[in-house]
Amino acid sequence: MSKEKKKNNHVNRTLAIIIIASFCLLILAFGMSHPRKREIPVLEDGSSIFMSYDGPIFPLTSREAMPSIEAVREIEFDFDTALAAYNPAAQCMIRDRYTLINTSSEDQTIPVIYPYVSSFYENIMPIFKVNDHTAETMSYSGMINSPANLNGISSWQGYAELLADSAYMDAAFTDYPALDDSVIVYVLNEISDGGSDAPAPTMNIEFTMDYDQTMVFTYGFNGGVYDSEHGRGERSFFIPSKEDCDYNENRFLIVMGDDLDNFTIQGYQNGGCKAGEEIDEAKAHVDRIETTLGEILKIIANDYYEEAIKDTDAEALKSHLSADRFYGEICRLFSQYNSGEPDMVNHYQSGMLEDMLIDVMHYKRIFYETFELVIPSYSSVDVSAEFIKYGNFDYHSTGTKNEGVKGYDFVTQLGSVLNFQKQSVLVNHGQNVEIVRENLDIDANQNHAKLDLNVEHYYLEVRSTDK
Repeated sequence: MSKEKKKNNHVNRTLAIIIIASFCLLILAFGMSHPRKREIPVLEDGSSIFMSYDGPIFPLTSREAMPSIEAVREIEFDFDTALAAYNPAAQCMIRDRYTLINTSSEDQTIPVIYPYVSSFYENIMPIFKVNDHTAETMSYSGMINSPANLNGISSWQGYAELLADSAYMDAAFTDYPALDDSVIVYVLNEISDGGSDAPAPTMNIEFTMDYDQTMVFTYGFNGGVYDSEHGRGERSFFIPSKEDCDYNENRFLIVMGDDLDNFTIQGYQNGGCKAGEEIDEAKAHVDRIETTLGEILKIIANDYYEEAIKDTDAEALKSHLSADRFYGEICRLFSQYNSGEPDMVNHYQSGMLEDMLIDVMHYKRIFYETFELVIPSYSSVDVSAEFIKYGNFDYHSTGTKNEGVKGYDFVTQLGSVLNFQKQSVLVNHGQNVEIVRENLDIDANQNHAKLDLNVEHYYLEVRSTDK
């Protein structure tokens, strides 16, 4: 090698080292000066806006206002109960207690309702007691309500907007819709890659369609092409081997509206489905059937439900979510989608029904537990709800000053028609949890505070002192 080449190589390496070092210093400087000094976003009352928000604790309510019934509430946050040994602040036992007083000369029957935020998958299932006796409840669930909520509600104000009128709760108590629309379903089975050694053999369906007259939905597919300009469409999936967990999975292509034209099916070496990469030996048997949307969704819902209870605590899930209820929730969400709300349509525009199934199972919403109780004239009844609440938090290593802080909040009257006379709060946090900020005005000696009913939102933000 010539001296000039050696010199140039040396200069190039030196320049490369300088550039890389400068780039690393820039990243380090940015990391030190920007994320670590990031301010905490807060609401007007000083409560933090956390990256993950579990929703407020709502007050007890009823289906209708009953002026002769007065209510007294005490809500307890118990961090002393051993819930999360590694971080005592991460979970809290909530005891939401009420005394309902009948001030009239007649016995009163109240359809009691208790709202709380959860999902079907992680349902917290409060335990209810009436005068220290466990009460049996009926459960209802709010909808995946608006496109903004599909991204999650980030503060109690989002729930205030959701409950600005009675529409959300009223919808939770309505019957599930029956979906009688006629559909054409292409059912794929006997699928094989023909012994191909391709790294990712793929089955692809091509067709033409009128996008103004036809909608296509899939189950068991994972790819597609959407070309409304030329009236073309494709749907594809990776061909499983006999050892794969999805080998016998149902695969449906569902057509609402006019049928597809120029329907062809072809195997390819990978998900690109490019010309010249065909696998002619790949095969699939296709049956074309006509049915209703409700009937095919029932098959899909049952299929997904059976898999879901295998992957979690089956008895716990089945205790609050039956296969029939899951199917009803799917029908309700599909009915919302089919109503044409633009952002809802965009959210599910791929037509992959798995997106809806996942949202129904995991989406946080307001649940309503309800039961009836009788309060004798000039008497009172004690009602309590006990459950575990998860703290709101900022994700680890995101550089906010709230890392390690857990937030809890509740509302005094939002969504309730009860006639509250007074409310109070009790906080048991022991030695392992410290209060970082709050607007409860807690008495340091008694850990107790009386609440102002004119203040709608109260919050408590805590941190574990365990190292």
